[in-house]
Amino acid sequence: MISAILRAQLLSMRLGSSRGAAFSLITGVIWYGFWCFLAYAVETLAAAADAAGLHTWIPAGLLLICVYWQVVPILSASMGSALDMRKLLVYPAPHGRLFAVETLLRLATAMEMVLVLAGGITGLTRNPVMGGWHTVPRLLPPILVYILFNLFLASGMRSLLERLLARRRVREILIFLLLIGLTAPRLLFQTSAGSLPLGGFTSVIQFAALPWAAIGRAAFGGSEWMTLAVILGWTLAAAWFGRAQFERNLRYDAGAVQARPDAGERPNARSWSERFYRSPSHLFRDPLASVIEKELRSLSRTPRFRMVFVMGFSFGLMVWLPMVLGRDADPHGAVERNFLTVVCVYALTLLGQVTYWNCFGFDRSAVQFYFAAPQPISQTLIGKNLAALIFIYLEVLILIGITEALRVGLSLGQVLETLVVVAICSLYMMAFGNISSVQYPRALTPERVSQGGASGRFQALVFILYPVALLPVFLAYLARYAFDSETAFAVVLSVAAALGGVIYWLGLESAVKTVAARRERILVDLSRGEGPVASS
Repeated sequence: MISAILRAQLLSMRLGSSRGAAFSLITGVIWYGFWCFLAYAVETLAAAADAAGLHTWIPAGLLLICVYWQVVPILSASMGSALDMRKLLVYPAPHGRLFAVETLLRLATAMEMVLVLAGGITGLTRNPVMGGWHTVPRLLPPILVYILFNLFLASGMRSLLERLLARRRVREILIFLLLIGLTAPRLLFQTSAGSLPLGGFTSVIQFAALPWAAIGRAAFGGSEWMTLAVILGWTLAAAWFGRAQFERNLRYDAGAVQARPDAGERPNARSWSERFYRSPSHLFRDPLASVIEKELRSLSRTPRFRMVFVMGFSFGLMVWLPMVLGRDADPHGAVERNFLTVVCVYALTLLGQVTYWNCFGFDRSAVQFYFAAPQPISQTLIGKNLAALIFIYLEVLILIGITEALRVGLSLGQVLETLVVVAICSLYMMAFGNISSVQYPRALTPERVSQGGASGRFQALVFILYPVALLPVFLAYLARYAFDSETAFAVVLSVAAALGGVIYWLGLESAVKTVAARRERILVDLSRGEGPVASS
């Protein structure tokens, strides 16, 4: 049965052209090439470390691997592949086998950590402190069980989060609290609180009843049976947790939960939202105004978009804020001076996966209305771009308010500069996004909060396009640094804006011609369902 599921998934993922296969190959080579290099670096460090360093870094490294395995798929707004139960429950498949497939899919989500573990074990076998290859029988069995522990835990966490993120308002609060919990320690260490002693944290890492500490003790000749007992105990607990959450997901209907009316919505709040939705009609005429209003209404009610929107003004801020509020922060440093711009460009980038990079994704088969309507398709693309721009500037305004509340010390000039830079970057991003939306369309399920917005074949192209899209603005900052002149910065930024306008117009024209040439193929791609394994 497992082979049948995987075969059906492979058939559903068949690439339509050699160009798509080439892009996917480039993505895989670059991404896993980086992690192979990192695994080699870990192997080199493990081979050269002394006994004291290994006593500290083996448990700490295993803890970091566990955190990456569980958390990074969530922070990247894509929780990996998972079984689509709506397509599998109609078959008499044993739940145990379905859970086995679901667990194996968690291995694909964090294959990078397997590479790092392999590099670390290889390095330890080369380290004379560890006794050479004689350490393999002590390390390999607990490491294999530790991988299984992470697979079960990741499966349970994914199932639990899928249910929580399917509830209204809960998903935004949960993601925000999760991001605060992950970045608060870093903020404490960067600020004056970072002078607090770390002995308590180190003792937690070294606590023998924890799996990473038990493996660290086994590496130095500790009791192998005790280590296996600790690891197996945690693995059995993770297996029970993963299976219990999996069974609950089998009985959970996310669509029914999301379809319930929101009893807590107040009439006053509804009037404010109606004013927001209707605001484009004061600036534009139909059909452009109606397209913008439709996008504002649909995106704001889409669980996937709302989660990414919250991450846009929370995660980026939490990552960069410690550098600005740290004890060693320089008010005139490059990061501190351009803090708001960097965070806003990150928010612009993150929103792209559910807006301008794949602007027809949430429309799915309903995109045929745009092809049949009398207005030109260019009006639809422009309307979708403007709606995305409205949400982008909402992110910017929220970020400005948060930074002011935190007394980061932004000047009016920095705020105006950020507004202009975001507009120019948006021109380039949306120019490429219009082309990608018609060249590589992908149907998105609105209620799936873990589904990514770009197809696999286009992700490699995005990897190339991001530097190209940001290069003109980067050159303006480079001119400011090289000539130490605001005039040079303004001149280069003006040229970048003019060039961005031309590129946007060319990209729009190219997208319109592509729609005319392959509208049937676009409709087929947007109407196509996924295989039994839903990829994010």
